[in-house]
Amino acid sequence: MDKFSEKSLLSLGDYYVYGLIDPRTKQIFYIGKGTKNRVFEHEKESPVSPDSEKLKLKTIADIKDAGLEVEKIIINSNLTEEEAFAAEASLINAFNYVSDAGLTNIVAGHHSAEALSVDEYERINGAIELEEKDIRHRILVIKINRLYKRGMDEKVLYDAVRGVWRASKEKVKTVEYVFGVYNSLIVAVYKPSEWFVCKEAKDRLPRQDIVLTPKTENRLFFVDVRYEQGLPLDENESFYIGKSIAGLKLNQSAQNPITYLYPLEKDKIHNLMKLTNRNLQDGETYGRIDTKMFMGNYRLI
Repeated sequence: MDKFSEKSLLSLGDYYVYGLIDPRTKQIFYIGKGTKNRVFEHEKESPVSPDSEKLKLKTIADIKDAGLEVEKIIINSNLTEEEAFAAEASLINAFNYVSDAGLTNIVAGHHSAEALSVDEYERINGAIELEEKDIRHRILVIKINRLYKRGMDEKVLYDAVRGVWRASKEKVKTVEYVFGVYNSLIVAVYKPSEWFVCKEAKDRLPRQDIVLTPKTENRLFFVDVRYEQGLPLDENESFYIGKSIAGLKLNQSAQNPITYLYPLEKDKIHNLMKLTNRNLQDGETYGRIDTKMFMGNYRLI
């Protein structure tokens, strides 16, 4: 079967949520939302697809190579688009929480946070929020939402945070601390001892399975000698760890997971703002100075 009858299409309604099942294991390997005959279209997609689709397409190809067909189920139907988004996201979150579920969905559901245990939810959402006055050091904030796994080994977490990143070598040299951030929660704090360019320190890469390309060979990573020596957190690391950055006005660009956070003295703000004779609105620029940088006592670079 490769499409629905007109009568079935009418019965499905505007949107539905479906699952693709591997007949070899009887496990759902993909959850999606769609309209009309969307559930049948995955098997017709080109192997030359975005990276987010490759695992799904490989699974489909393996099933066909075994002489079998992908099994398909309709999980819910007669949904509005928003209901379908919500149902798809909830199912993906629930399946991904079970580590052996094996979903090939690389991208989580629409506007969705992942499933959390009640303890994790409290730790993230009940964490003390850092205020502007708490930023006392030059900090590099690294979002590791896709790399962080609950219960991950400390060494694996360290390697996930320390690189490799697209950043300015001169700029990172000014960094005093690095935050590893998961859903606004500071899950790791390190004090970089030294920064390296990947192509110049191949034997020290965070993971030896990293394959360098012209696009990645100039990316950077750091080492924290104190951490590697097994020394305890210093006073500043202990202050920052476990707190939330949700209340800070960070540039949370999806294109780059890193943000620089620097303290800025209030008298500097006052002097810089006096350089112009007009009232700058939040977001306007004066030369290379963005007034968003001067809200509070910190700035973003």
